[in-house]
Parts: sequence; C-alpha cells; structure tokens
Amino acid sequence: MKRAFVAFIMDPIVKLANAMMEGNMEVANKMFDTIGLKLANEEKVLTGKHLLKTVMAKWINAADTLLEMMVVHLPSPRKAQKYRTTYLYEGP
Repeated sequence: MKRAFVAFIMDPIVKLANAMMEGNMEVANKMFDTIGLKLANEEKVLTGKHLLKTVMAKWINAADTLLEMMVVHLPSPRKAQKYRTTYLYEGP
C-alpha cells in the first residue's frame, strides 16, 4: 500500500516530470489540462529541462509557498521577542 502523500502528491509530480523530460507531450498535455495549467505559445515549444522549469514555476510556485508557510507557522515578532530575548541578550 502506498502512502497518501506518495499516491496523490509525489507520483503525479514524478509522472509529469518524466513525461516532459522524455518528450512524451501527449501525457504531459493531458496532465496540464487536468491541473488547469495553460502554457503560452512560446512556452509550448520548450523541451526538456527548460519546459520542466517553466511548468514547475507556474504550477508549484516555491516562493509563494514558502512565504505562506512562514506567515502561517512562525510567530509574530512581538510574541517571539518575549521568549527570544533570554537567548539573544546577555547584558544586565
């Protein structure tokens, strides 16, 4: 039995990446339609790593994801300073 993360997250990403790297655009275009990804005309002519980089930047934008994770999971500076000052400041 595959874990849910592997079945629903990793397998589709790997399948899409392999299809683009091998030049199997039938599978890739079908997956583009499924995930709702639209490529511009100049992006459709890309192949290999360039296509993979473009698709991943449009589909899974790491910068936005990282920023959202920091906003959701890190405490505000005002709250964090209350417990961090004991670690950072050694003066009187």
